[in-house]
Amino acid sequence: MSTKRRPVSAKRAAAIAAAAELLAGRRFARRLYGAIAILAVLAGGLTVANLSKLPHPHSTSALARSATPAAFSLYTLQRDTGKDNSGLKKPDTILGSSLSGSDQGTVILSAPRIQEYAALPSALAVVTVNDDNTSSLEMVPLTGGPPSLVPLPSLGTVANLHAAGSNHLIGFTFTASSATGQYWKTLFVYDVDKPSSAPWAVQGIHGPVTATDWRFVPGAATLVAQADDQSIFLIDPLDSGKVSPLGTHAGILGFPGTNELAVSDPGLRVGVDPPRYSTINLSNGALTPATLAGGAAPENNQSATTTVGQPVVLDGSGQFAQVVRKFDAGKETSLVNLTDRNGSRVLYRPDAAWSRILDTCVSPASDYLAVETAAPQYAGDQYPVRPEPTPMRTDLVDLKSGTVVKSVPGFLPSWCG
Repeated sequence: MSTKRRPVSAKRAAAIAAAAELLAGRRFARRLYGAIAILAVLAGGLTVANLSKLPHPHSTSALARSATPAAFSLYTLQRDTGKDNSGLKKPDTILGSSLSGSDQGTVILSAPRIQEYAALPSALAVVTVNDDNTSSLEMVPLTGGPPSLVPLPSLGTVANLHAAGSNHLIGFTFTASSATGQYWKTLFVYDVDKPSSAPWAVQGIHGPVTATDWRFVPGAATLVAQADDQSIFLIDPLDSGKVSPLGTHAGILGFPGTNELAVSDPGLRVGVDPPRYSTINLSNGALTPATLAGGAAPENNQSATTTVGQPVVLDGSGQFAQVVRKFDAGKETSLVNLTDRNGSRVLYRPDAAWSRILDTCVSPASDYLAVETAAPQYAGDQYPVRPEPTPMRTDLVDLKSGTVVKSVPGFLPSWCG
């Protein structure tokens, strides 16, 4: 019998090659899945429970798709602790408003729990709260469409979100969950025009910056950050070598000029002397004592029934706005005083139904003051980061006339970001 092999047909050769390829693929898959399993064990196991804790988008845009971003003068965040007919919490919303008309704003997006947001020309950066109280950070386009997730360093919480709209940057502090624990109030910056990149840690003199407070300089990509020891720095997050110390101060008040930073310090005799205010020239670091028109009342020398807040410096002339709170028989009333070279006068007094003033900030053009108010009797919303009373309302006050030009639901007006 002949031992000569018959030639292999083209079909049979193709079948043999396919079988070999399949076998190799199965071997590769087994190796791949084995490697994934090892990594999962090392990482604590990618169980269904762990996967459910990973940050994911929560926001739903309410805008129709458009080539042109929606344009509003102001955004506010409205939280809702009520429940729907199914017993589920009603969603929070971000509203867009104009300065004219009596409308209550347009819903831009909604999500189960919104912690905070920051506005850019073409998108909103939104921090939402996951079921385990960690954070998701989402970019929601103002042209409509689904949100995209910003990759965070690990599981953890985002806070102190701000935006530099003209430079397409957002920044935030990040604290890792106890299981990972690598970051504590670490300042990160993210370029929204480069969605394929990840946020990067802002570098100070001694490495990544831990920030208790920070702000972008208006119209610039640079920022000022305050560390735990109250030292303040001017930092260019796009160039890790550009860090300028600005001294040690108790608080950051804002930017009365585009190249000036206002800071506060306690009086020389704590509890006796009024707080001191200064401006820092960001070009050369020169410190100049700020002479507020008429002087600012000390924060801690009033009777137990009256307190005043930090002054909101409005311009280089020393004009400032200041919240005054009075307590009588368990009731709180608040007003805003405006002080300039002609003296002090009441600029704004809220309606009795919204008599608690929570915060104020000035518009970019320094022509309006946004005043956050709450009802005298309110319930807290119990959010893990940035808890607030509910409900809240924001009044927009003309700084020249004291007229309330509009009242909109919610708080955290985008002017303050």
